[in-house]
Amino acid sequence: MVVRVVCWDWNGTLLDDVDRCLGAMNHVLAAYGLATIADVEAYRASFGFPVADFYARQGITPAQFRDAADLYLRVLDSSARTAQLRPDARETMRLLDERGVRQVLASATLSDLLHEQLRPFELADRFEAVLSITDPYAASKHDVIAAWVDRAGVDPADMLMVGDTNHDRDIAHALGARFVHFGGGHQHLADAQADRIGELRSLLDLL
Repeated sequence: MVVRVVCWDWNGTLLDDVDRCLGAMNHVLAAYGLATIADVEAYRASFGFPVADFYARQGITPAQFRDAADLYLRVLDSSARTAQLRPDARETMRLLDERGVRQVLASATLSDLLHEQLRPFELADRFEAVLSITDPYAASKHDVIAAWVDRAGVDPADMLMVGDTNHDRDIAHALGARFVHFGGGHQHLADAQADRIGELRSLLDLL
């Protein structure tokens, strides 16, 4: 397989925001009188898409989900500037540029919040496209990625998706792209067939 395009996930992959998201989720759980998540490893073991199922595993009922999700987003927005870029993110992207690999960013984050998160790092211009969601309750990136692939004339077989969740994996499989799991993000994936990296720079060894 010749990799001509890398589709990056943002939250948890390029952006190291796991602690911030865990804190926001624990704020929500405390507000609903529920047990908080003990630590990052417990969070990674429980997190997954659909996000409504993740909330349900914490005790949030379907009737409570939208209000709980709104509270989470408000708390998350208030701490938007506390997350940092992965230390090897810029260098990895630069080396991909040198190899002539096209790079796009796709996030299960609303557009305004995503651009607010990107702004301190001045990264938006590094990507051929920045793709975001419009429904925070469904939080699926599939349609925006599929639409970009079609517009850009990309063969999914030439695209590698780098992400940290089952959602990234499932989109890659649905599109016919290759998936690489970044293990330092939001979710532990027990997928024997997935390539895994613990540092972003290790992606270069898989191309």
